[in-house]
Amino acid sequence: MRRFESCRPSQFSPKLPQNLDFRMAPEPWWGICYKTLLQGWGFVRMGGIPNTIRRGGIYHFRRVVPQPLRERLARRELTCSLHTHQAGEARFLSRCLYLRSEELFLAVESASTLSDEDIAALVKDFYTTILARDDHYRLMADMPDQFREARAEHYRILASNAKRHLAENAYETVRQITSSMLARRYGLDAKFDKLSVRKTGQAMLRAGVEVAETLRARAEGDFSYEPTDKLLLQALREKPEPPAFPPSNEHDRSPPVVIGPIFSEAAETFREAQLRKAVWERQTYQQARATYSIFPIFSGDRPLNHYVRADAGRFKALLEDLPANYSKAAEFRGLTAEQIVEMTRSRDVPRLSPRTVQRHFAALSTLWDRAIEQGEATINIFNNWKFSAAKRARDQRQMWTSETLSELFRTPIWTGCQSEHRRSKPGKLVIRDEKFWLPLIAVFSGMRQEEICQLRLDDVRQVEGIWVFDLREGDGRQLKNSNAIRKVPIHDRLIDLGLLDYADRMRAASNKLLFPNLQPGGADDRLGHNYSKWFTRYRRDTGLYAEGLDFHSFRHSATTFMKRAGVADSTIDEVTGHATAGETARYNKGLTVANLKLAINSIELGIDLAYLTEK
Repeated sequence: MRRFESCRPSQFSPKLPQNLDFRMAPEPWWGICYKTLLQGWGFVRMGGIPNTIRRGGIYHFRRVVPQPLRERLARRELTCSLHTHQAGEARFLSRCLYLRSEELFLAVESASTLSDEDIAALVKDFYTTILARDDHYRLMADMPDQFREARAEHYRILASNAKRHLAENAYETVRQITSSMLARRYGLDAKFDKLSVRKTGQAMLRAGVEVAETLRARAEGDFSYEPTDKLLLQALREKPEPPAFPPSNEHDRSPPVVIGPIFSEAAETFREAQLRKAVWERQTYQQARATYSIFPIFSGDRPLNHYVRADAGRFKALLEDLPANYSKAAEFRGLTAEQIVEMTRSRDVPRLSPRTVQRHFAALSTLWDRAIEQGEATINIFNNWKFSAAKRARDQRQMWTSETLSELFRTPIWTGCQSEHRRSKPGKLVIRDEKFWLPLIAVFSGMRQEEICQLRLDDVRQVEGIWVFDLREGDGRQLKNSNAIRKVPIHDRLIDLGLLDYADRMRAASNKLLFPNLQPGGADDRLGHNYSKWFTRYRRDTGLYAEGLDFHSFRHSATTFMKRAGVADSTIDEVTGHATAGETARYNKGLTVANLKLAINSIELGIDLAYLTEK
């Protein structure tokens, strides 16, 4: 029984009954008129509705399978009940099913068939490649194999399992290696009919028995072992053929047999090490856990060197089809990523962004790099993938314009609120704390939120006679990268508004931080974590919330205002802590604090903030 739902047209997607099944039609009886046979069954041919017959008042779809496709489809005709007695509805459904059957026939015609010679070549490639890699690792090993007996027993078990799977027709057990070998030889986009795939799987199981037996014999010191499988023997005796791809292509080589931890063990050990050595922040550590959980469920939990580039390609396709809320929505709880994709395939829902998919791949690529260093992998299958950019970087967030900044700085935080705990309600109290200063510093400096939140009082100092924010490492500071270490001159407008006087008051109160009220929170204990949530609530309460317009948008505004004032890109990059691309990066090291001060002071919001001056 074949579900007709599986044959979906690409340009025509009507609503069809969910229980339409194609059924195998019985063979016609020789010597009996076909019309008489249909009448004997109670069918009446409906000449006005193509590809339909009626039985007991119910319409049925019927279409003969073209002769060349009958063997591959294992049926002579496609039939299913339309579950209706209405002629108009039957005509509509019949047309839908006709289009779907056209797609089915086209798909079957385009699926390649593998000859016995093709399969033999795949088997030979599989067998000889693994043995060649085993030779290489044996010859290059610097120490005796202390696990020889364990390896021999391991290969004996593998051979036994492969024989059992052969007996049970369990071709699914070698689905991964079968797909990898086909992709390696014919490319990722190649499609093959079901019979060819199963024949290849059976051949891989037979070759797997011989591979395991040969490696077991080698582990016991017997290098004269000869395979006994006739298919493999015949393939090995044939004249070697030119490779179907350049052997130097590192991305398409089949995996060597090596001893190493399985993915889940290697990934968890690596993740803990990255956190322990402070290479990763806790947020990155937690994000990697999600990546490392999805991958082995989808691709199988194997040693890292047993994955091939085709596995990475399939995983990329899976991620690109995942809904953006797959980890949060209650309806997806308990389902695998593959099940979620299948459930939402026909829905119009937001999917993971290219940037998120790229982040998953970065976590896997870093793991593979470490495995290569430790000899547990030979190539990084997650390198050199392309990810489309859904938006240009400058379009990913909005900027605070002069108009929106004027609206923001006319809300109760800056004009007067009711109390410390009712900041969004208009009143007469202006509290000049972190909630007052953070947006002002951000828009007049281009600094990141956490860079501002973690400022120490000794970071506010004079350099060459100019007041600066001295962004540096140490004392628990968290900077994004080495470019974030810099000196950002303090804008004259901030000084006029009383920022230095505020800093003096904090020093007099024996505080260490410029904004001592901020408390660490989130996965990485960031001082800006709770403030970020509060600022979102405040914008909602004051009617200023807009998608893509957030605290980070102040940084976009500062950059844009400097750009409009004619400041060079390299100078803007040094002020904001960005890496300058190209040759320009070599010539911006001579900028003085005075140069940077000119760039900072070029930021003009185009609004009057005189009312914020401390009286």
